[in-house]
Amino acid sequence: MQDLFHVAPLSPKEAHLAYPLVRMFDPAVTLQNWLAFVRRLARRKPGQGGLMAVRDRRGVMHALFAYAVCQDRRSNACLRITDLIVSRLPGEEVNARVLSGVQELADEFGCREVLIDVPVMPGNAQALSSMEGMAAPSFSPVTITFSNRSLRGDRLETKSA
Repeated sequence: MQDLFHVAPLSPKEAHLAYPLVRMFDPAVTLQNWLAFVRRLARRKPGQGGLMAVRDRRGVMHALFAYAVCQDRRSNACLRITDLIVSRLPGEEVNARVLSGVQELADEFGCREVLIDVPVMPGNAQALSSMEGMAAPSFSPVTITFSNRSLRGDRLETKSA
């Protein structure tokens, strides 16, 4: 089912097409604010960060996320995912495609860890609990860290902060 959706960079020229999805999740964001945010991300150097969109075969956007490549405390490359917006569709295909797109970016940039900043919104804690295999806490997690088992030499670790 992953071929139903694809992940690709979102250019400033396409930013207005993503605005309805952004607005659905955060009505306080104006079009002007959104376009300025996208232009700011587009100024990052290649390999340092950007904005990605998950689209279906018709080009309809179902998810967005910003990413940045940074250094962790050991000077290893680390991929940080922020401003995550995922539409609510039945099934797990969109979520799975977001995570596989994140994995592809991490592999491309040689990142040992991935940090995902999860927006605090109703339902996020429950959605994350299934990802982590633990009961939802009474508060919403804000970061999930995935460690690449092939680069660490041990099993995949998932941590919440």
